[in-house]
Amino acid sequence: MEKEKKTKTVEEQKSEAMEYPIIGKSKVVDNLLKQIQRLAKMRKDVLIVGEAGVGKGAVAKNIYSLGKSPNSTSPFMSINLSVLDDKELEAILFGYDRGVEGMPYTTKKGLFEIAHGGTVLVEELEEASFRNQMKILAFINERTARRIGGTRSEPVDIRLIVTLKEDPKALVEKRKLLEDLFNRIAEFERIEIQPLRQRPEDIPLLVKHFTSELCREIGVGELVIDINAIDVLVRQPWKENIRELKAVVDKSVLFSNGGRFMLPPELVDEKTEVIKMINNIATGQDFVLDKSLDAIEKGIIERALQKFGFNQSKAASFLGMTEQTLRYKLKRLNIASSRQRA
Repeated sequence: MEKEKKTKTVEEQKSEAMEYPIIGKSKVVDNLLKQIQRLAKMRKDVLIVGEAGVGKGAVAKNIYSLGKSPNSTSPFMSINLSVLDDKELEAILFGYDRGVEGMPYTTKKGLFEIAHGGTVLVEELEEASFRNQMKILAFINERTARRIGGTRSEPVDIRLIVTLKEDPKALVEKRKLLEDLFNRIAEFERIEIQPLRQRPEDIPLLVKHFTSELCREIGVGELVIDINAIDVLVRQPWKENIRELKAVVDKSVLFSNGGRFMLPPELVDEKTEVIKMINNIATGQDFVLDKSLDAIEKGIIERALQKFGFNQSKAASFLGMTEQTLRYKLKRLNIASSRQRA
């Protein structure tokens, strides 16, 4: 264990020190860790650009948590603009005074006002209407917040972190982002996070991290992760990035038995199982032949069913077996019939 600690890089140690670890060995992750460390020491506003699921929120929270002093009470608050309608957003960001029509008969501070002295994360800025984008732009320029129905503008001192799912220039061209707001946030410190499919070298470490994390959570021992399983995961497109990978890894851990990491059925095909068997034989590793053969047979039968529109008679004929034999195999291998799929 001591030897493992000594071989860890400086960046790996920095990642582990973070409240929300940034896992990987790619140049992208190295640069990301350095940017987080640098920005944590500053009070500058930050723009984070990256697809959904790449970890923009984790980066923002690390910048905040690493930057605050141990005894600091400065708040961190966040809001995702994609889940709010226009009126809700304005009320949450700026608050409202008592007596405003359509609001509860009370006075409520807005998020900007409450977060005075701290950090506010505004996620998916492009999802706000142009009207609210103008209000956010005015706030960035003036650093004051006026409640709905209010007559006073309160000075607010916060560090603002905003996220976008696409390059801001492209969003302006698509008329999803005001050009004036684009020009203003162009002055922010900028972090870009590449999608997971562009940095496959990070996937094995992420798989091991998420596996260990869930094993600890549910109280099971560490799992052996087969190199073939890693190969399958590395080849996936991961359209929802790290978020999607974590969901698949969590599912795999729950499928696992005998101390081995097991991919969910939808990611296992007969080609993968054949390669896995051959590799295990060549390296002298243990494996269960019947289980591997079942996975191969299951994949072949499912493909035949799909080819013939789940017509069991045609699929059985194509596979050189009787319908009765096919039905037996469907039941034994837990393959859904056309009726169940419908």
